[in-house]
Amino acid sequence: MIFAQDLRHGLRMLAKAPGFNLAAVLTLALGIGANTAIFSVVDAVVLRPLPFPRSNQLVAVESVDTIHGGIDSSASYPDFFDWRSQNRVFSGMTAFHDTQFTLTGVHQAEHLGGEVVSSNFFSTLGAAPALGRGFLPEEEKPGHHRVILSHRLWQSDFGADPGIIGRSIMLNGQGYTVVGVMPAEFQFPPETPPVELWATISADAEAPAGDTPMTAQRGAHWLSVMARLSPGMPLERAQADMGRIAANLAKQYPDSNVDCAGARLEPELERLLGNVTPLLWILFAAVGCVLLIACANVANLLLARALGREKEMAIRAALGASGGRVVRQLLTESVTLSLAGGAVGLLLAAWSISGVLHLAPQDVPRMGQIRIDGAVFLFTLLVAVATGLVFGLAPALHGVKTNLVGTLKESGRGLSQGVRQNRMRSVLVVTEMALAVALLACAGLLIRSFARLERVNPGFNARNLLTFRVSLPDARYTNEQQVAFYDTLRRRLAALPGVRAAGVLWPLPLSHSHIDLTFSVVGHPTARADQPDADIRFAGPGTFRIMGIPLEEGREFTEQDSRNAAPVAVVNQAFVEKFFPGQDPIGQRIVPDVSDHHVDQVPPYEVIGVVGNVKSRNLSDAAPAEFYLPYSQVMISGLTTEVRTAVAPQALASAVRGVVASIDPDIPVYDVETMEQYVGAAVAQPRFSMLLLSLFAGLALVLTALGLYGVISYAVAQQTHEFGVRMALGAAPGDVRRQVLMGGARLALAGIVIGLAGALGVTRLLHAMLFGVSASDPATFAAVAAALAAVALAASYLPARRATRVDPVVALRQE
Repeated sequence: MIFAQDLRHGLRMLAKAPGFNLAAVLTLALGIGANTAIFSVVDAVVLRPLPFPRSNQLVAVESVDTIHGGIDSSASYPDFFDWRSQNRVFSGMTAFHDTQFTLTGVHQAEHLGGEVVSSNFFSTLGAAPALGRGFLPEEEKPGHHRVILSHRLWQSDFGADPGIIGRSIMLNGQGYTVVGVMPAEFQFPPETPPVELWATISADAEAPAGDTPMTAQRGAHWLSVMARLSPGMPLERAQADMGRIAANLAKQYPDSNVDCAGARLEPELERLLGNVTPLLWILFAAVGCVLLIACANVANLLLARALGREKEMAIRAALGASGGRVVRQLLTESVTLSLAGGAVGLLLAAWSISGVLHLAPQDVPRMGQIRIDGAVFLFTLLVAVATGLVFGLAPALHGVKTNLVGTLKESGRGLSQGVRQNRMRSVLVVTEMALAVALLACAGLLIRSFARLERVNPGFNARNLLTFRVSLPDARYTNEQQVAFYDTLRRRLAALPGVRAAGVLWPLPLSHSHIDLTFSVVGHPTARADQPDADIRFAGPGTFRIMGIPLEEGREFTEQDSRNAAPVAVVNQAFVEKFFPGQDPIGQRIVPDVSDHHVDQVPPYEVIGVVGNVKSRNLSDAAPAEFYLPYSQVMISGLTTEVRTAVAPQALASAVRGVVASIDPDIPVYDVETMEQYVGAAVAQPRFSMLLLSLFAGLALVLTALGLYGVISYAVAQQTHEFGVRMALGAAPGDVRRQVLMGGARLALAGIVIGLAGALGVTRLLHAMLFGVSASDPATFAAVAAALAAVALAASYLPARRATRVDPVVALRQE
């Protein structure tokens, strides 16, 4: 009942000052809305558990190099089989890897992203098909081609036919029996675009006569491994058990496992998120600072308003209102204001989420699940209430301390109260300035880092370069036929109008794909366990010229480097500096470990050329040592084709598809992108963090300037009489203006000094996100201090100018 009375009275009081309330609500809406928007991202990506039963039990299993200290997140099939059979700590362990499928026989040939999984994949996750069944253990063996469809694929390509179970569909030229359809909400791994089907490891267990299947190659690491902890099993004990198994395998298989003699367990959600989590928490902390600045601004507004209500508070106290009742009344008003700001902020957040999704990198997991739901609404409500209490506390305490006799006698002048209030308002502004400095320093460092990252030379020319992939099914194409396909494709593409040249290269730089391969140098025998390693890429004739990768020495691949010609290789400068220092690399012979056979069964490849370094993994790291082999001599499925154009690259996408269809209409084209898109994706996460943090820092700067302007304006209004007397006694307007500006400068200087000291500690959290700039970069900190000083000067100038226009006669008459 009392609360209802307070609420009604508070609403009446707020209605009397619509301009004041609008300013307060909009200020709060900006702070609360920004927090709500970022919280919706953090909640969807980081806070929500994986959508599986007891998902906290799901852990990623990774190999640890106990010799060099590195971590290999992938595993081989034989290691996985041993881990699965020998562990005593997991209720289930599964392995999976990305793959590409070509679906034919339904409509036109369609490319689908899929996963190859062990038989217990779904049971380990705790998921079950909505239709049909999961995989059986025996379906891991050769000849058991089984597949489970996504709900979307079942609807779009098979018309949601319940009779799909038991049907055979053609994938990569082979028949696969459909045994299940997953629920609509199931998605794992949570990738974009989503996985469309899951197949057993049966195909990896098969190989042409004389070759070793992938399931038997202990040195081929390309599986992700996930396990479910047994109920009550602590992570530390499970890690110790896996360490025991890894150490035993290193002793049993020294050639392949000596550099992975340890194991590490990591919650599966953490593995999926990677380095996204720290970025989101930094952004969340940034919007928290914006909200604190908004609170300080509104608190200053309320403190200014409180001086005009001192007589009201004094009368209430004289009539018997207790201090607690006065505090409750003022907090009710501030919380009401905050709830209104929260409501507007929620609308702003809902509107801004689409912008956040547009800016966010495409590889951030679960971004598609961001929405305003009950959790986000509850967060907004709690933030609004807490915010109302925070910014309403100082004015409420001020109201309790009102001098009853003095206020009634002086009609509310309350000089001592005004002095105390000004001190409090100054402290709030200094706090705002300090928070703004920290945010601006972080934003400034990211801006400088991003600018340097964009100036990095990737080692190739990305302009007018169209790329695409095709996947040739092994069931229909032998190695010789695949080589012939790409040779024909290159020639036909080169004949298209608007095309200058066409080549083949895989993995493509900055495509998040790389193959690390061991090798030996002829004349320098090395035990297999001690062999060096480097990144390997497969290229075609003219590829380096087409990509714009400079040829530094020797020659590149030509049409004569065929399957029957002498094996050749091209290396980059980093490879030469690391493995042939002070030597002529041309003519050196290396033996790459391109099979699971012994090294002496692999022919040596003669180095015929040296090319420039390419930023192949990311733009911020040094270029790795790499060697290139001709695809005609070592054929790998799923090569990328590059087309150098004389026109806009995407304008040729349709013509490219037509050329592929003219060679084989059952081969779909996918991953059609320009090389500039790959470069853009490489800086997508730095751009995302830089833009958002800069936006929040700019918002903080504006709010801080408004807060400083309000404090100086209020001080000028209180000192009108003083300024009038001084000017009546002969003070020059410049002296008055200087006094006001100095007041603002003192507040700004205090805030800048405190803020810079705090920023030195805060910016260290950005160390991993910076490129080419120190976390304590003096130039950035100096620029931030100068920017804040300029803004403070601008915010103080208008009140200072107003002070010089005080009419001494009017001021003295009012006295």
